[in-house]
Amino acid sequence: MSRSDQVEDFIEVLARYARIRERLATTRLRTPDGIVETAAYQCLFRLTDKPSRSGELAEALFADPSTISRHVAHLVRLGYVRREADPQDGRATILVATDSGRERVAALRQRRGEELKSLMSDWPDDDIDTLIRLMGRFVDSAEDALTCAPAERQPN
Repeated sequence: MSRSDQVEDFIEVLARYARIRERLATTRLRTPDGIVETAAYQCLFRLTDKPSRSGELAEALFADPSTISRHVAHLVRLGYVRREADPQDGRATILVATDSGRERVAALRQRRGEELKSLMSDWPDDDIDTLIRLMGRFVDSAEDALTCAPAERQPN
């Protein structure tokens, strides 16, 4: 199989995964106020780990600041995030996950972990280790590509 064929096959696998992930998000990530977009949950997960300014959050998630603002506004309306004065600079605002937001993330992490354990229950440990290693390597390469300026990228 040629490298081009391999890349096409991998793109198809990624597309299938993206469709499944989106379907799970629309069916299982509902709140009383409707669906919270997967990208908004990424903001919430990040904020439970570390309160951040909006710009820092956008940079960490490789997202446009206006998109982050929209997601944060939704999370604030749901009571998952609040804005606080930045103790380093009172003119600035930091985004902080609320107790309700932390509880939501904890529940989602537990549910996600249980579902993945179930999906891979018949996988040998070595296969899971290989998947983690290879996906980690792929994600590292993708992050490196996103953080390099176009002029810095080397053609293949």
